[in-house]
Amino acid sequence: MKLEELKDKQKALSPLIYENFDRKSFPIFIFFSYLGARICYAESHPLSIFEEEKFKDFERFKSFLLHLKKAGHFSIFAHTPLFVDTSNLSLEEKFSLASTYFKVFWDEKRKLALFNLRHLAETLDDQTFLHLINEEPRFEEIEVILAREFKILFKGRLSELDKELLKERDNIFAEKEIIILKSQKEMPFNWIGVIIHNFSRIFSHQFVRHTWLNFNQRSHRYTKVDKFVIPKAFSESHIKLYEEAIRSGMKIYEELCKNIKRESARFVVPQGVATTVLATGPELVWRDFIEKRAIPQAQEEIRDLAIFLKDILGFS
Repeated sequence: MKLEELKDKQKALSPLIYENFDRKSFPIFIFFSYLGARICYAESHPLSIFEEEKFKDFERFKSFLLHLKKAGHFSIFAHTPLFVDTSNLSLEEKFSLASTYFKVFWDEKRKLALFNLRHLAETLDDQTFLHLINEEPRFEEIEVILAREFKILFKGRLSELDKELLKERDNIFAEKEIIILKSQKEMPFNWIGVIIHNFSRIFSHQFVRHTWLNFNQRSHRYTKVDKFVIPKAFSESHIKLYEEAIRSGMKIYEELCKNIKRESARFVVPQGVATTVLATGPELVWRDFIEKRAIPQAQEEIRDLAIFLKDILGFS
């Protein structure tokens, strides 16, 4: 099947998704799409994104998402789940949906299918899409868990978070943070978002291989390189050599940035540069990630993340 034929088929089938998805739960998770878009360009703490006027002003929030749709930035919409009632769908309709759309999960026992907003953003006209998102986000129903260096500092609603916790030390070496975002009440498929902040790009190259998750990552094409990650294996003498290499590379980087774009200047930056990644997906996919990475053979950063999530999320 050619690409255009596939798009036409998806468009023809999209009413089955649009007419049968759960509109009550949709506003709980729409914020993930905003977060996915902004995480790419934010130099501040990732939870500070929710303090942006563009997020708090609903009209601007909707306009921003519509702009992203018009610009073809569809990947960010994959972060918002759609729970589709399949009880009224025929076997033929289910087969057509399953064979046409990517990243769809089925629960025949509960008569549900898990789609995501990207499936509609790519197929709906702008007016229908705007009507779809015309309900204010219910972010207050999301539980936030914030951990720094694998120690939990906060668990609760974002509105209750002490903003002092978002301040980061002024140091070239980063403190790792893991932020878990999930519904406070039990939901179908148990959709979970995780922000991995101040881990290295060595880590992220491995993490994004888990393609059943949805990803967006801080872009060093547009944001400034500012922090680096120290491997556990480094002794004090290793750290000293590492810092010398970083400062040398950063001096060249800053000089290059005067004349060329950051996307080219970053070639001189060490691989240990800190980045931020948003990953979302259903519980079954997070369980698969943990099974594959919470093992002695895994690289230390991704292994530490997997072990931490296994413990905090209560996955046996």
